[in-house]
Amino acid sequence: MAAVLRMCRVELVNPVLRSNCFSATRSMAVMKPMTPEEHTISKTEFWSKNKQLGRPISPHLTIYKFQLTSMLSITHRATGLIQSGILSGFAIAAMSLPGTFPMWLDYLNSFHFGAPLIFTAKFALAWPVTYHLFNGVRHLAWDMGLGFKIPDLYKSGYFVVALSVLFALGIAAM
Repeated sequence: MAAVLRMCRVELVNPVLRSNCFSATRSMAVMKPMTPEEHTISKTEFWSKNKQLGRPISPHLTIYKFQLTSMLSITHRATGLIQSGILSGFAIAAMSLPGTFPMWLDYLNSFHFGAPLIFTAKFALAWPVTYHLFNGVRHLAWDMGLGFKIPDLYKSGYFVVALSVLFALGIAAM
């Protein structure tokens, strides 16, 4: 180590050898400060260069191949938002609408919706809850370090989707 420091000290004095001393030790790029005008010019050059090369403006969803894991993650977030929206909607309705819950059930019953429509509505309410629940259990397994191999991820993903659909169908059939 002392020999390397001595060599670098000698190379600092000699401008020809100076670049050799720092080339092995410098590992980060140096960013020079830019004025707002320079930034505007470089941004303009960037866009014109990309336009000349025929590059797209930015990566778009159409260029990505969706994977099961990413779709399940997006769906988990969406079902959480759906549950939050449903709960908030029912809470606001309960606080602001006149009457009681049984009165509103009788009102809906007076429309004589068919059994398929009622079943579909019940499934639409039950599936986000069951999916979010079972996928949350899957996430808890990941928190314990289980199921990170790609085949395990796909198996557990398909299992969660199938189980959530079966349970939502069961709940909707009640």
